[in-house]
Amino acid sequence: MGRKTANVVLNTTFDEPAMAVDAHNFRVSNRTGIAWGKNVLEVEKRLMRLVPDEFLVDAHHWLILRGRCVCQARNPEC
Repeated sequence: MGRKTANVVLNTTFDEPAMAVDAHNFRVSNRTGIAWGKNVLEVEKRLMRLVPDEFLVDAHHWLILRGRCVCQARNPEC
């Protein structure tokens, strides 16, 4: 089990504050400047510091949706 999967399990199953960073979250975070990083761990750490605690349970879902619908890989405009 990888870091992203572990964070998803902690977040969705146990309601623990965790940030699962996948390709979508990584892309959205870097392109928008929310949490820039060279790798997913850097982005995860920055997002954990920036996102208010009350939103950490669902925040990674919102970023994934933004990455899939708006900030797509072939669309550089986010």
